[in-house]
Amino acid sequence: MNLRKLAVLSLGIMMSISAYSKENIIFWHAMSGESQQALEKIVNDYNKSQNDVHVDAIFQGSYEESIVKFKAVAGTKEAPNLVQMNDISTSFMYKSGAIIPMNDFIEKDTTFNIGKLDDVLLNYYKINGKLYSMPFNSSTAILVYNKDAFKEVGLDPEKAPKSYKEIEEYSKKLVKKNSNGIVDRYGFSIISYAWFIEQLLANDNSLYVDQENGRNGNNPTKVAYENQLPTILNWIQNMNKEKLAINYGRDWDATRSAFSSGKVAMFLDSSAGLTALIQNSNFEVGTAFIPNESGVFNGSVIGGGSLWITNSNNEAKEKAAWDFVKYAVSKDVQAVWSSNTGYFPVNTESYETPTMKETMTKMPQFKIVVDELKATNKNTATQGAILGVFPDVREKMVETMEAVSEGKDGTKASQDVAKASNKIITRYNRINK
Repeated sequence: MNLRKLAVLSLGIMMSISAYSKENIIFWHAMSGESQQALEKIVNDYNKSQNDVHVDAIFQGSYEESIVKFKAVAGTKEAPNLVQMNDISTSFMYKSGAIIPMNDFIEKDTTFNIGKLDDVLLNYYKINGKLYSMPFNSSTAILVYNKDAFKEVGLDPEKAPKSYKEIEEYSKKLVKKNSNGIVDRYGFSIISYAWFIEQLLANDNSLYVDQENGRNGNNPTKVAYENQLPTILNWIQNMNKEKLAINYGRDWDATRSAFSSGKVAMFLDSSAGLTALIQNSNFEVGTAFIPNESGVFNGSVIGGGSLWITNSNNEAKEKAAWDFVKYAVSKDVQAVWSSNTGYFPVNTESYETPTMKETMTKMPQFKIVVDELKATNKNTATQGAILGVFPDVREKMVETMEAVSEGKDGTKASQDVAKASNKIITRYNRINK
């Protein structure tokens, strides 16, 4: 064997030994499309940045598919070392006994400054004041509107509606009909997704369930929105009845496409979809705080997902997972992540980076997302609910939104969904005493 071949072989062996000597951790995630590409870049950059840890990021499908898979392996040697879960999986993960609270790592790590992370985001993932998971891909609800359409009908494009009544009044001006009386442009739309109802309830300072929104460590026993939900559902029902609004069902892309094509002038969306929405619309897109009954903003609830470190009984792997978590929420990484996906940075220092400053200059609509986050009052309503059967309860609310959009009375719909949800909660508590 000549010296050249020997050198190449030796280099290969050394690289293999180096890779093998790293602490390998398995990271399950639910990001797809452009978000998956952005996440994989973060993982690859981290793996190249140091010689101690190697992260193997594995896509597990949707959040719903991920939690089913995790339940099957939780507490076993087959469980991942790090897992990404959505907001409504918090109750299950907290009670699973298969995770280590993020607080435990933070208390031991004097190099980590939790003060650089946003309080509102941390607040969602705290139970009894203790942080259980690390916010990573965070979003919130915003009102998106067509500024050109506002100008066309004489509305101030810099003044968005703040209350349900104002959205109705604006919509009356924004609706456009053709010569045959067919509506070419509706004033408003809301996607049939229960998260938006949760957002509106929180902004009305209404809890979703009792037991302090499930935040006091006890299982909720019933819903707590009976007084405010009828107002919201009757508003939606009336908007559709008067043909001021249109419902495109559960498909987010259908509503977004209708907005971008000019068929809808205003709608509620997740801030995570803002980048694509701006790029796909041939008019100036406006953003504003979500509305409520009074028009006085109380706050929004954090959506998206967070990172959980599992209890593997292997201190080296747990420390390695924590090291990656710290990297993932660092200011530069969060700036790149936000700019490439539309999720907003969980690290407040990210806004001072050149990357984020450039993004905010190109897309000033993101300022509203930041302002909404800062303006959110830190109370139990805006903290969001913790509920073990959230997916089932959400499904009942989605069915209710669909029924109301088709004409069902909002008050009756509110009574029915509360009754159905309470049955689900009671059954869950009976099984999980």
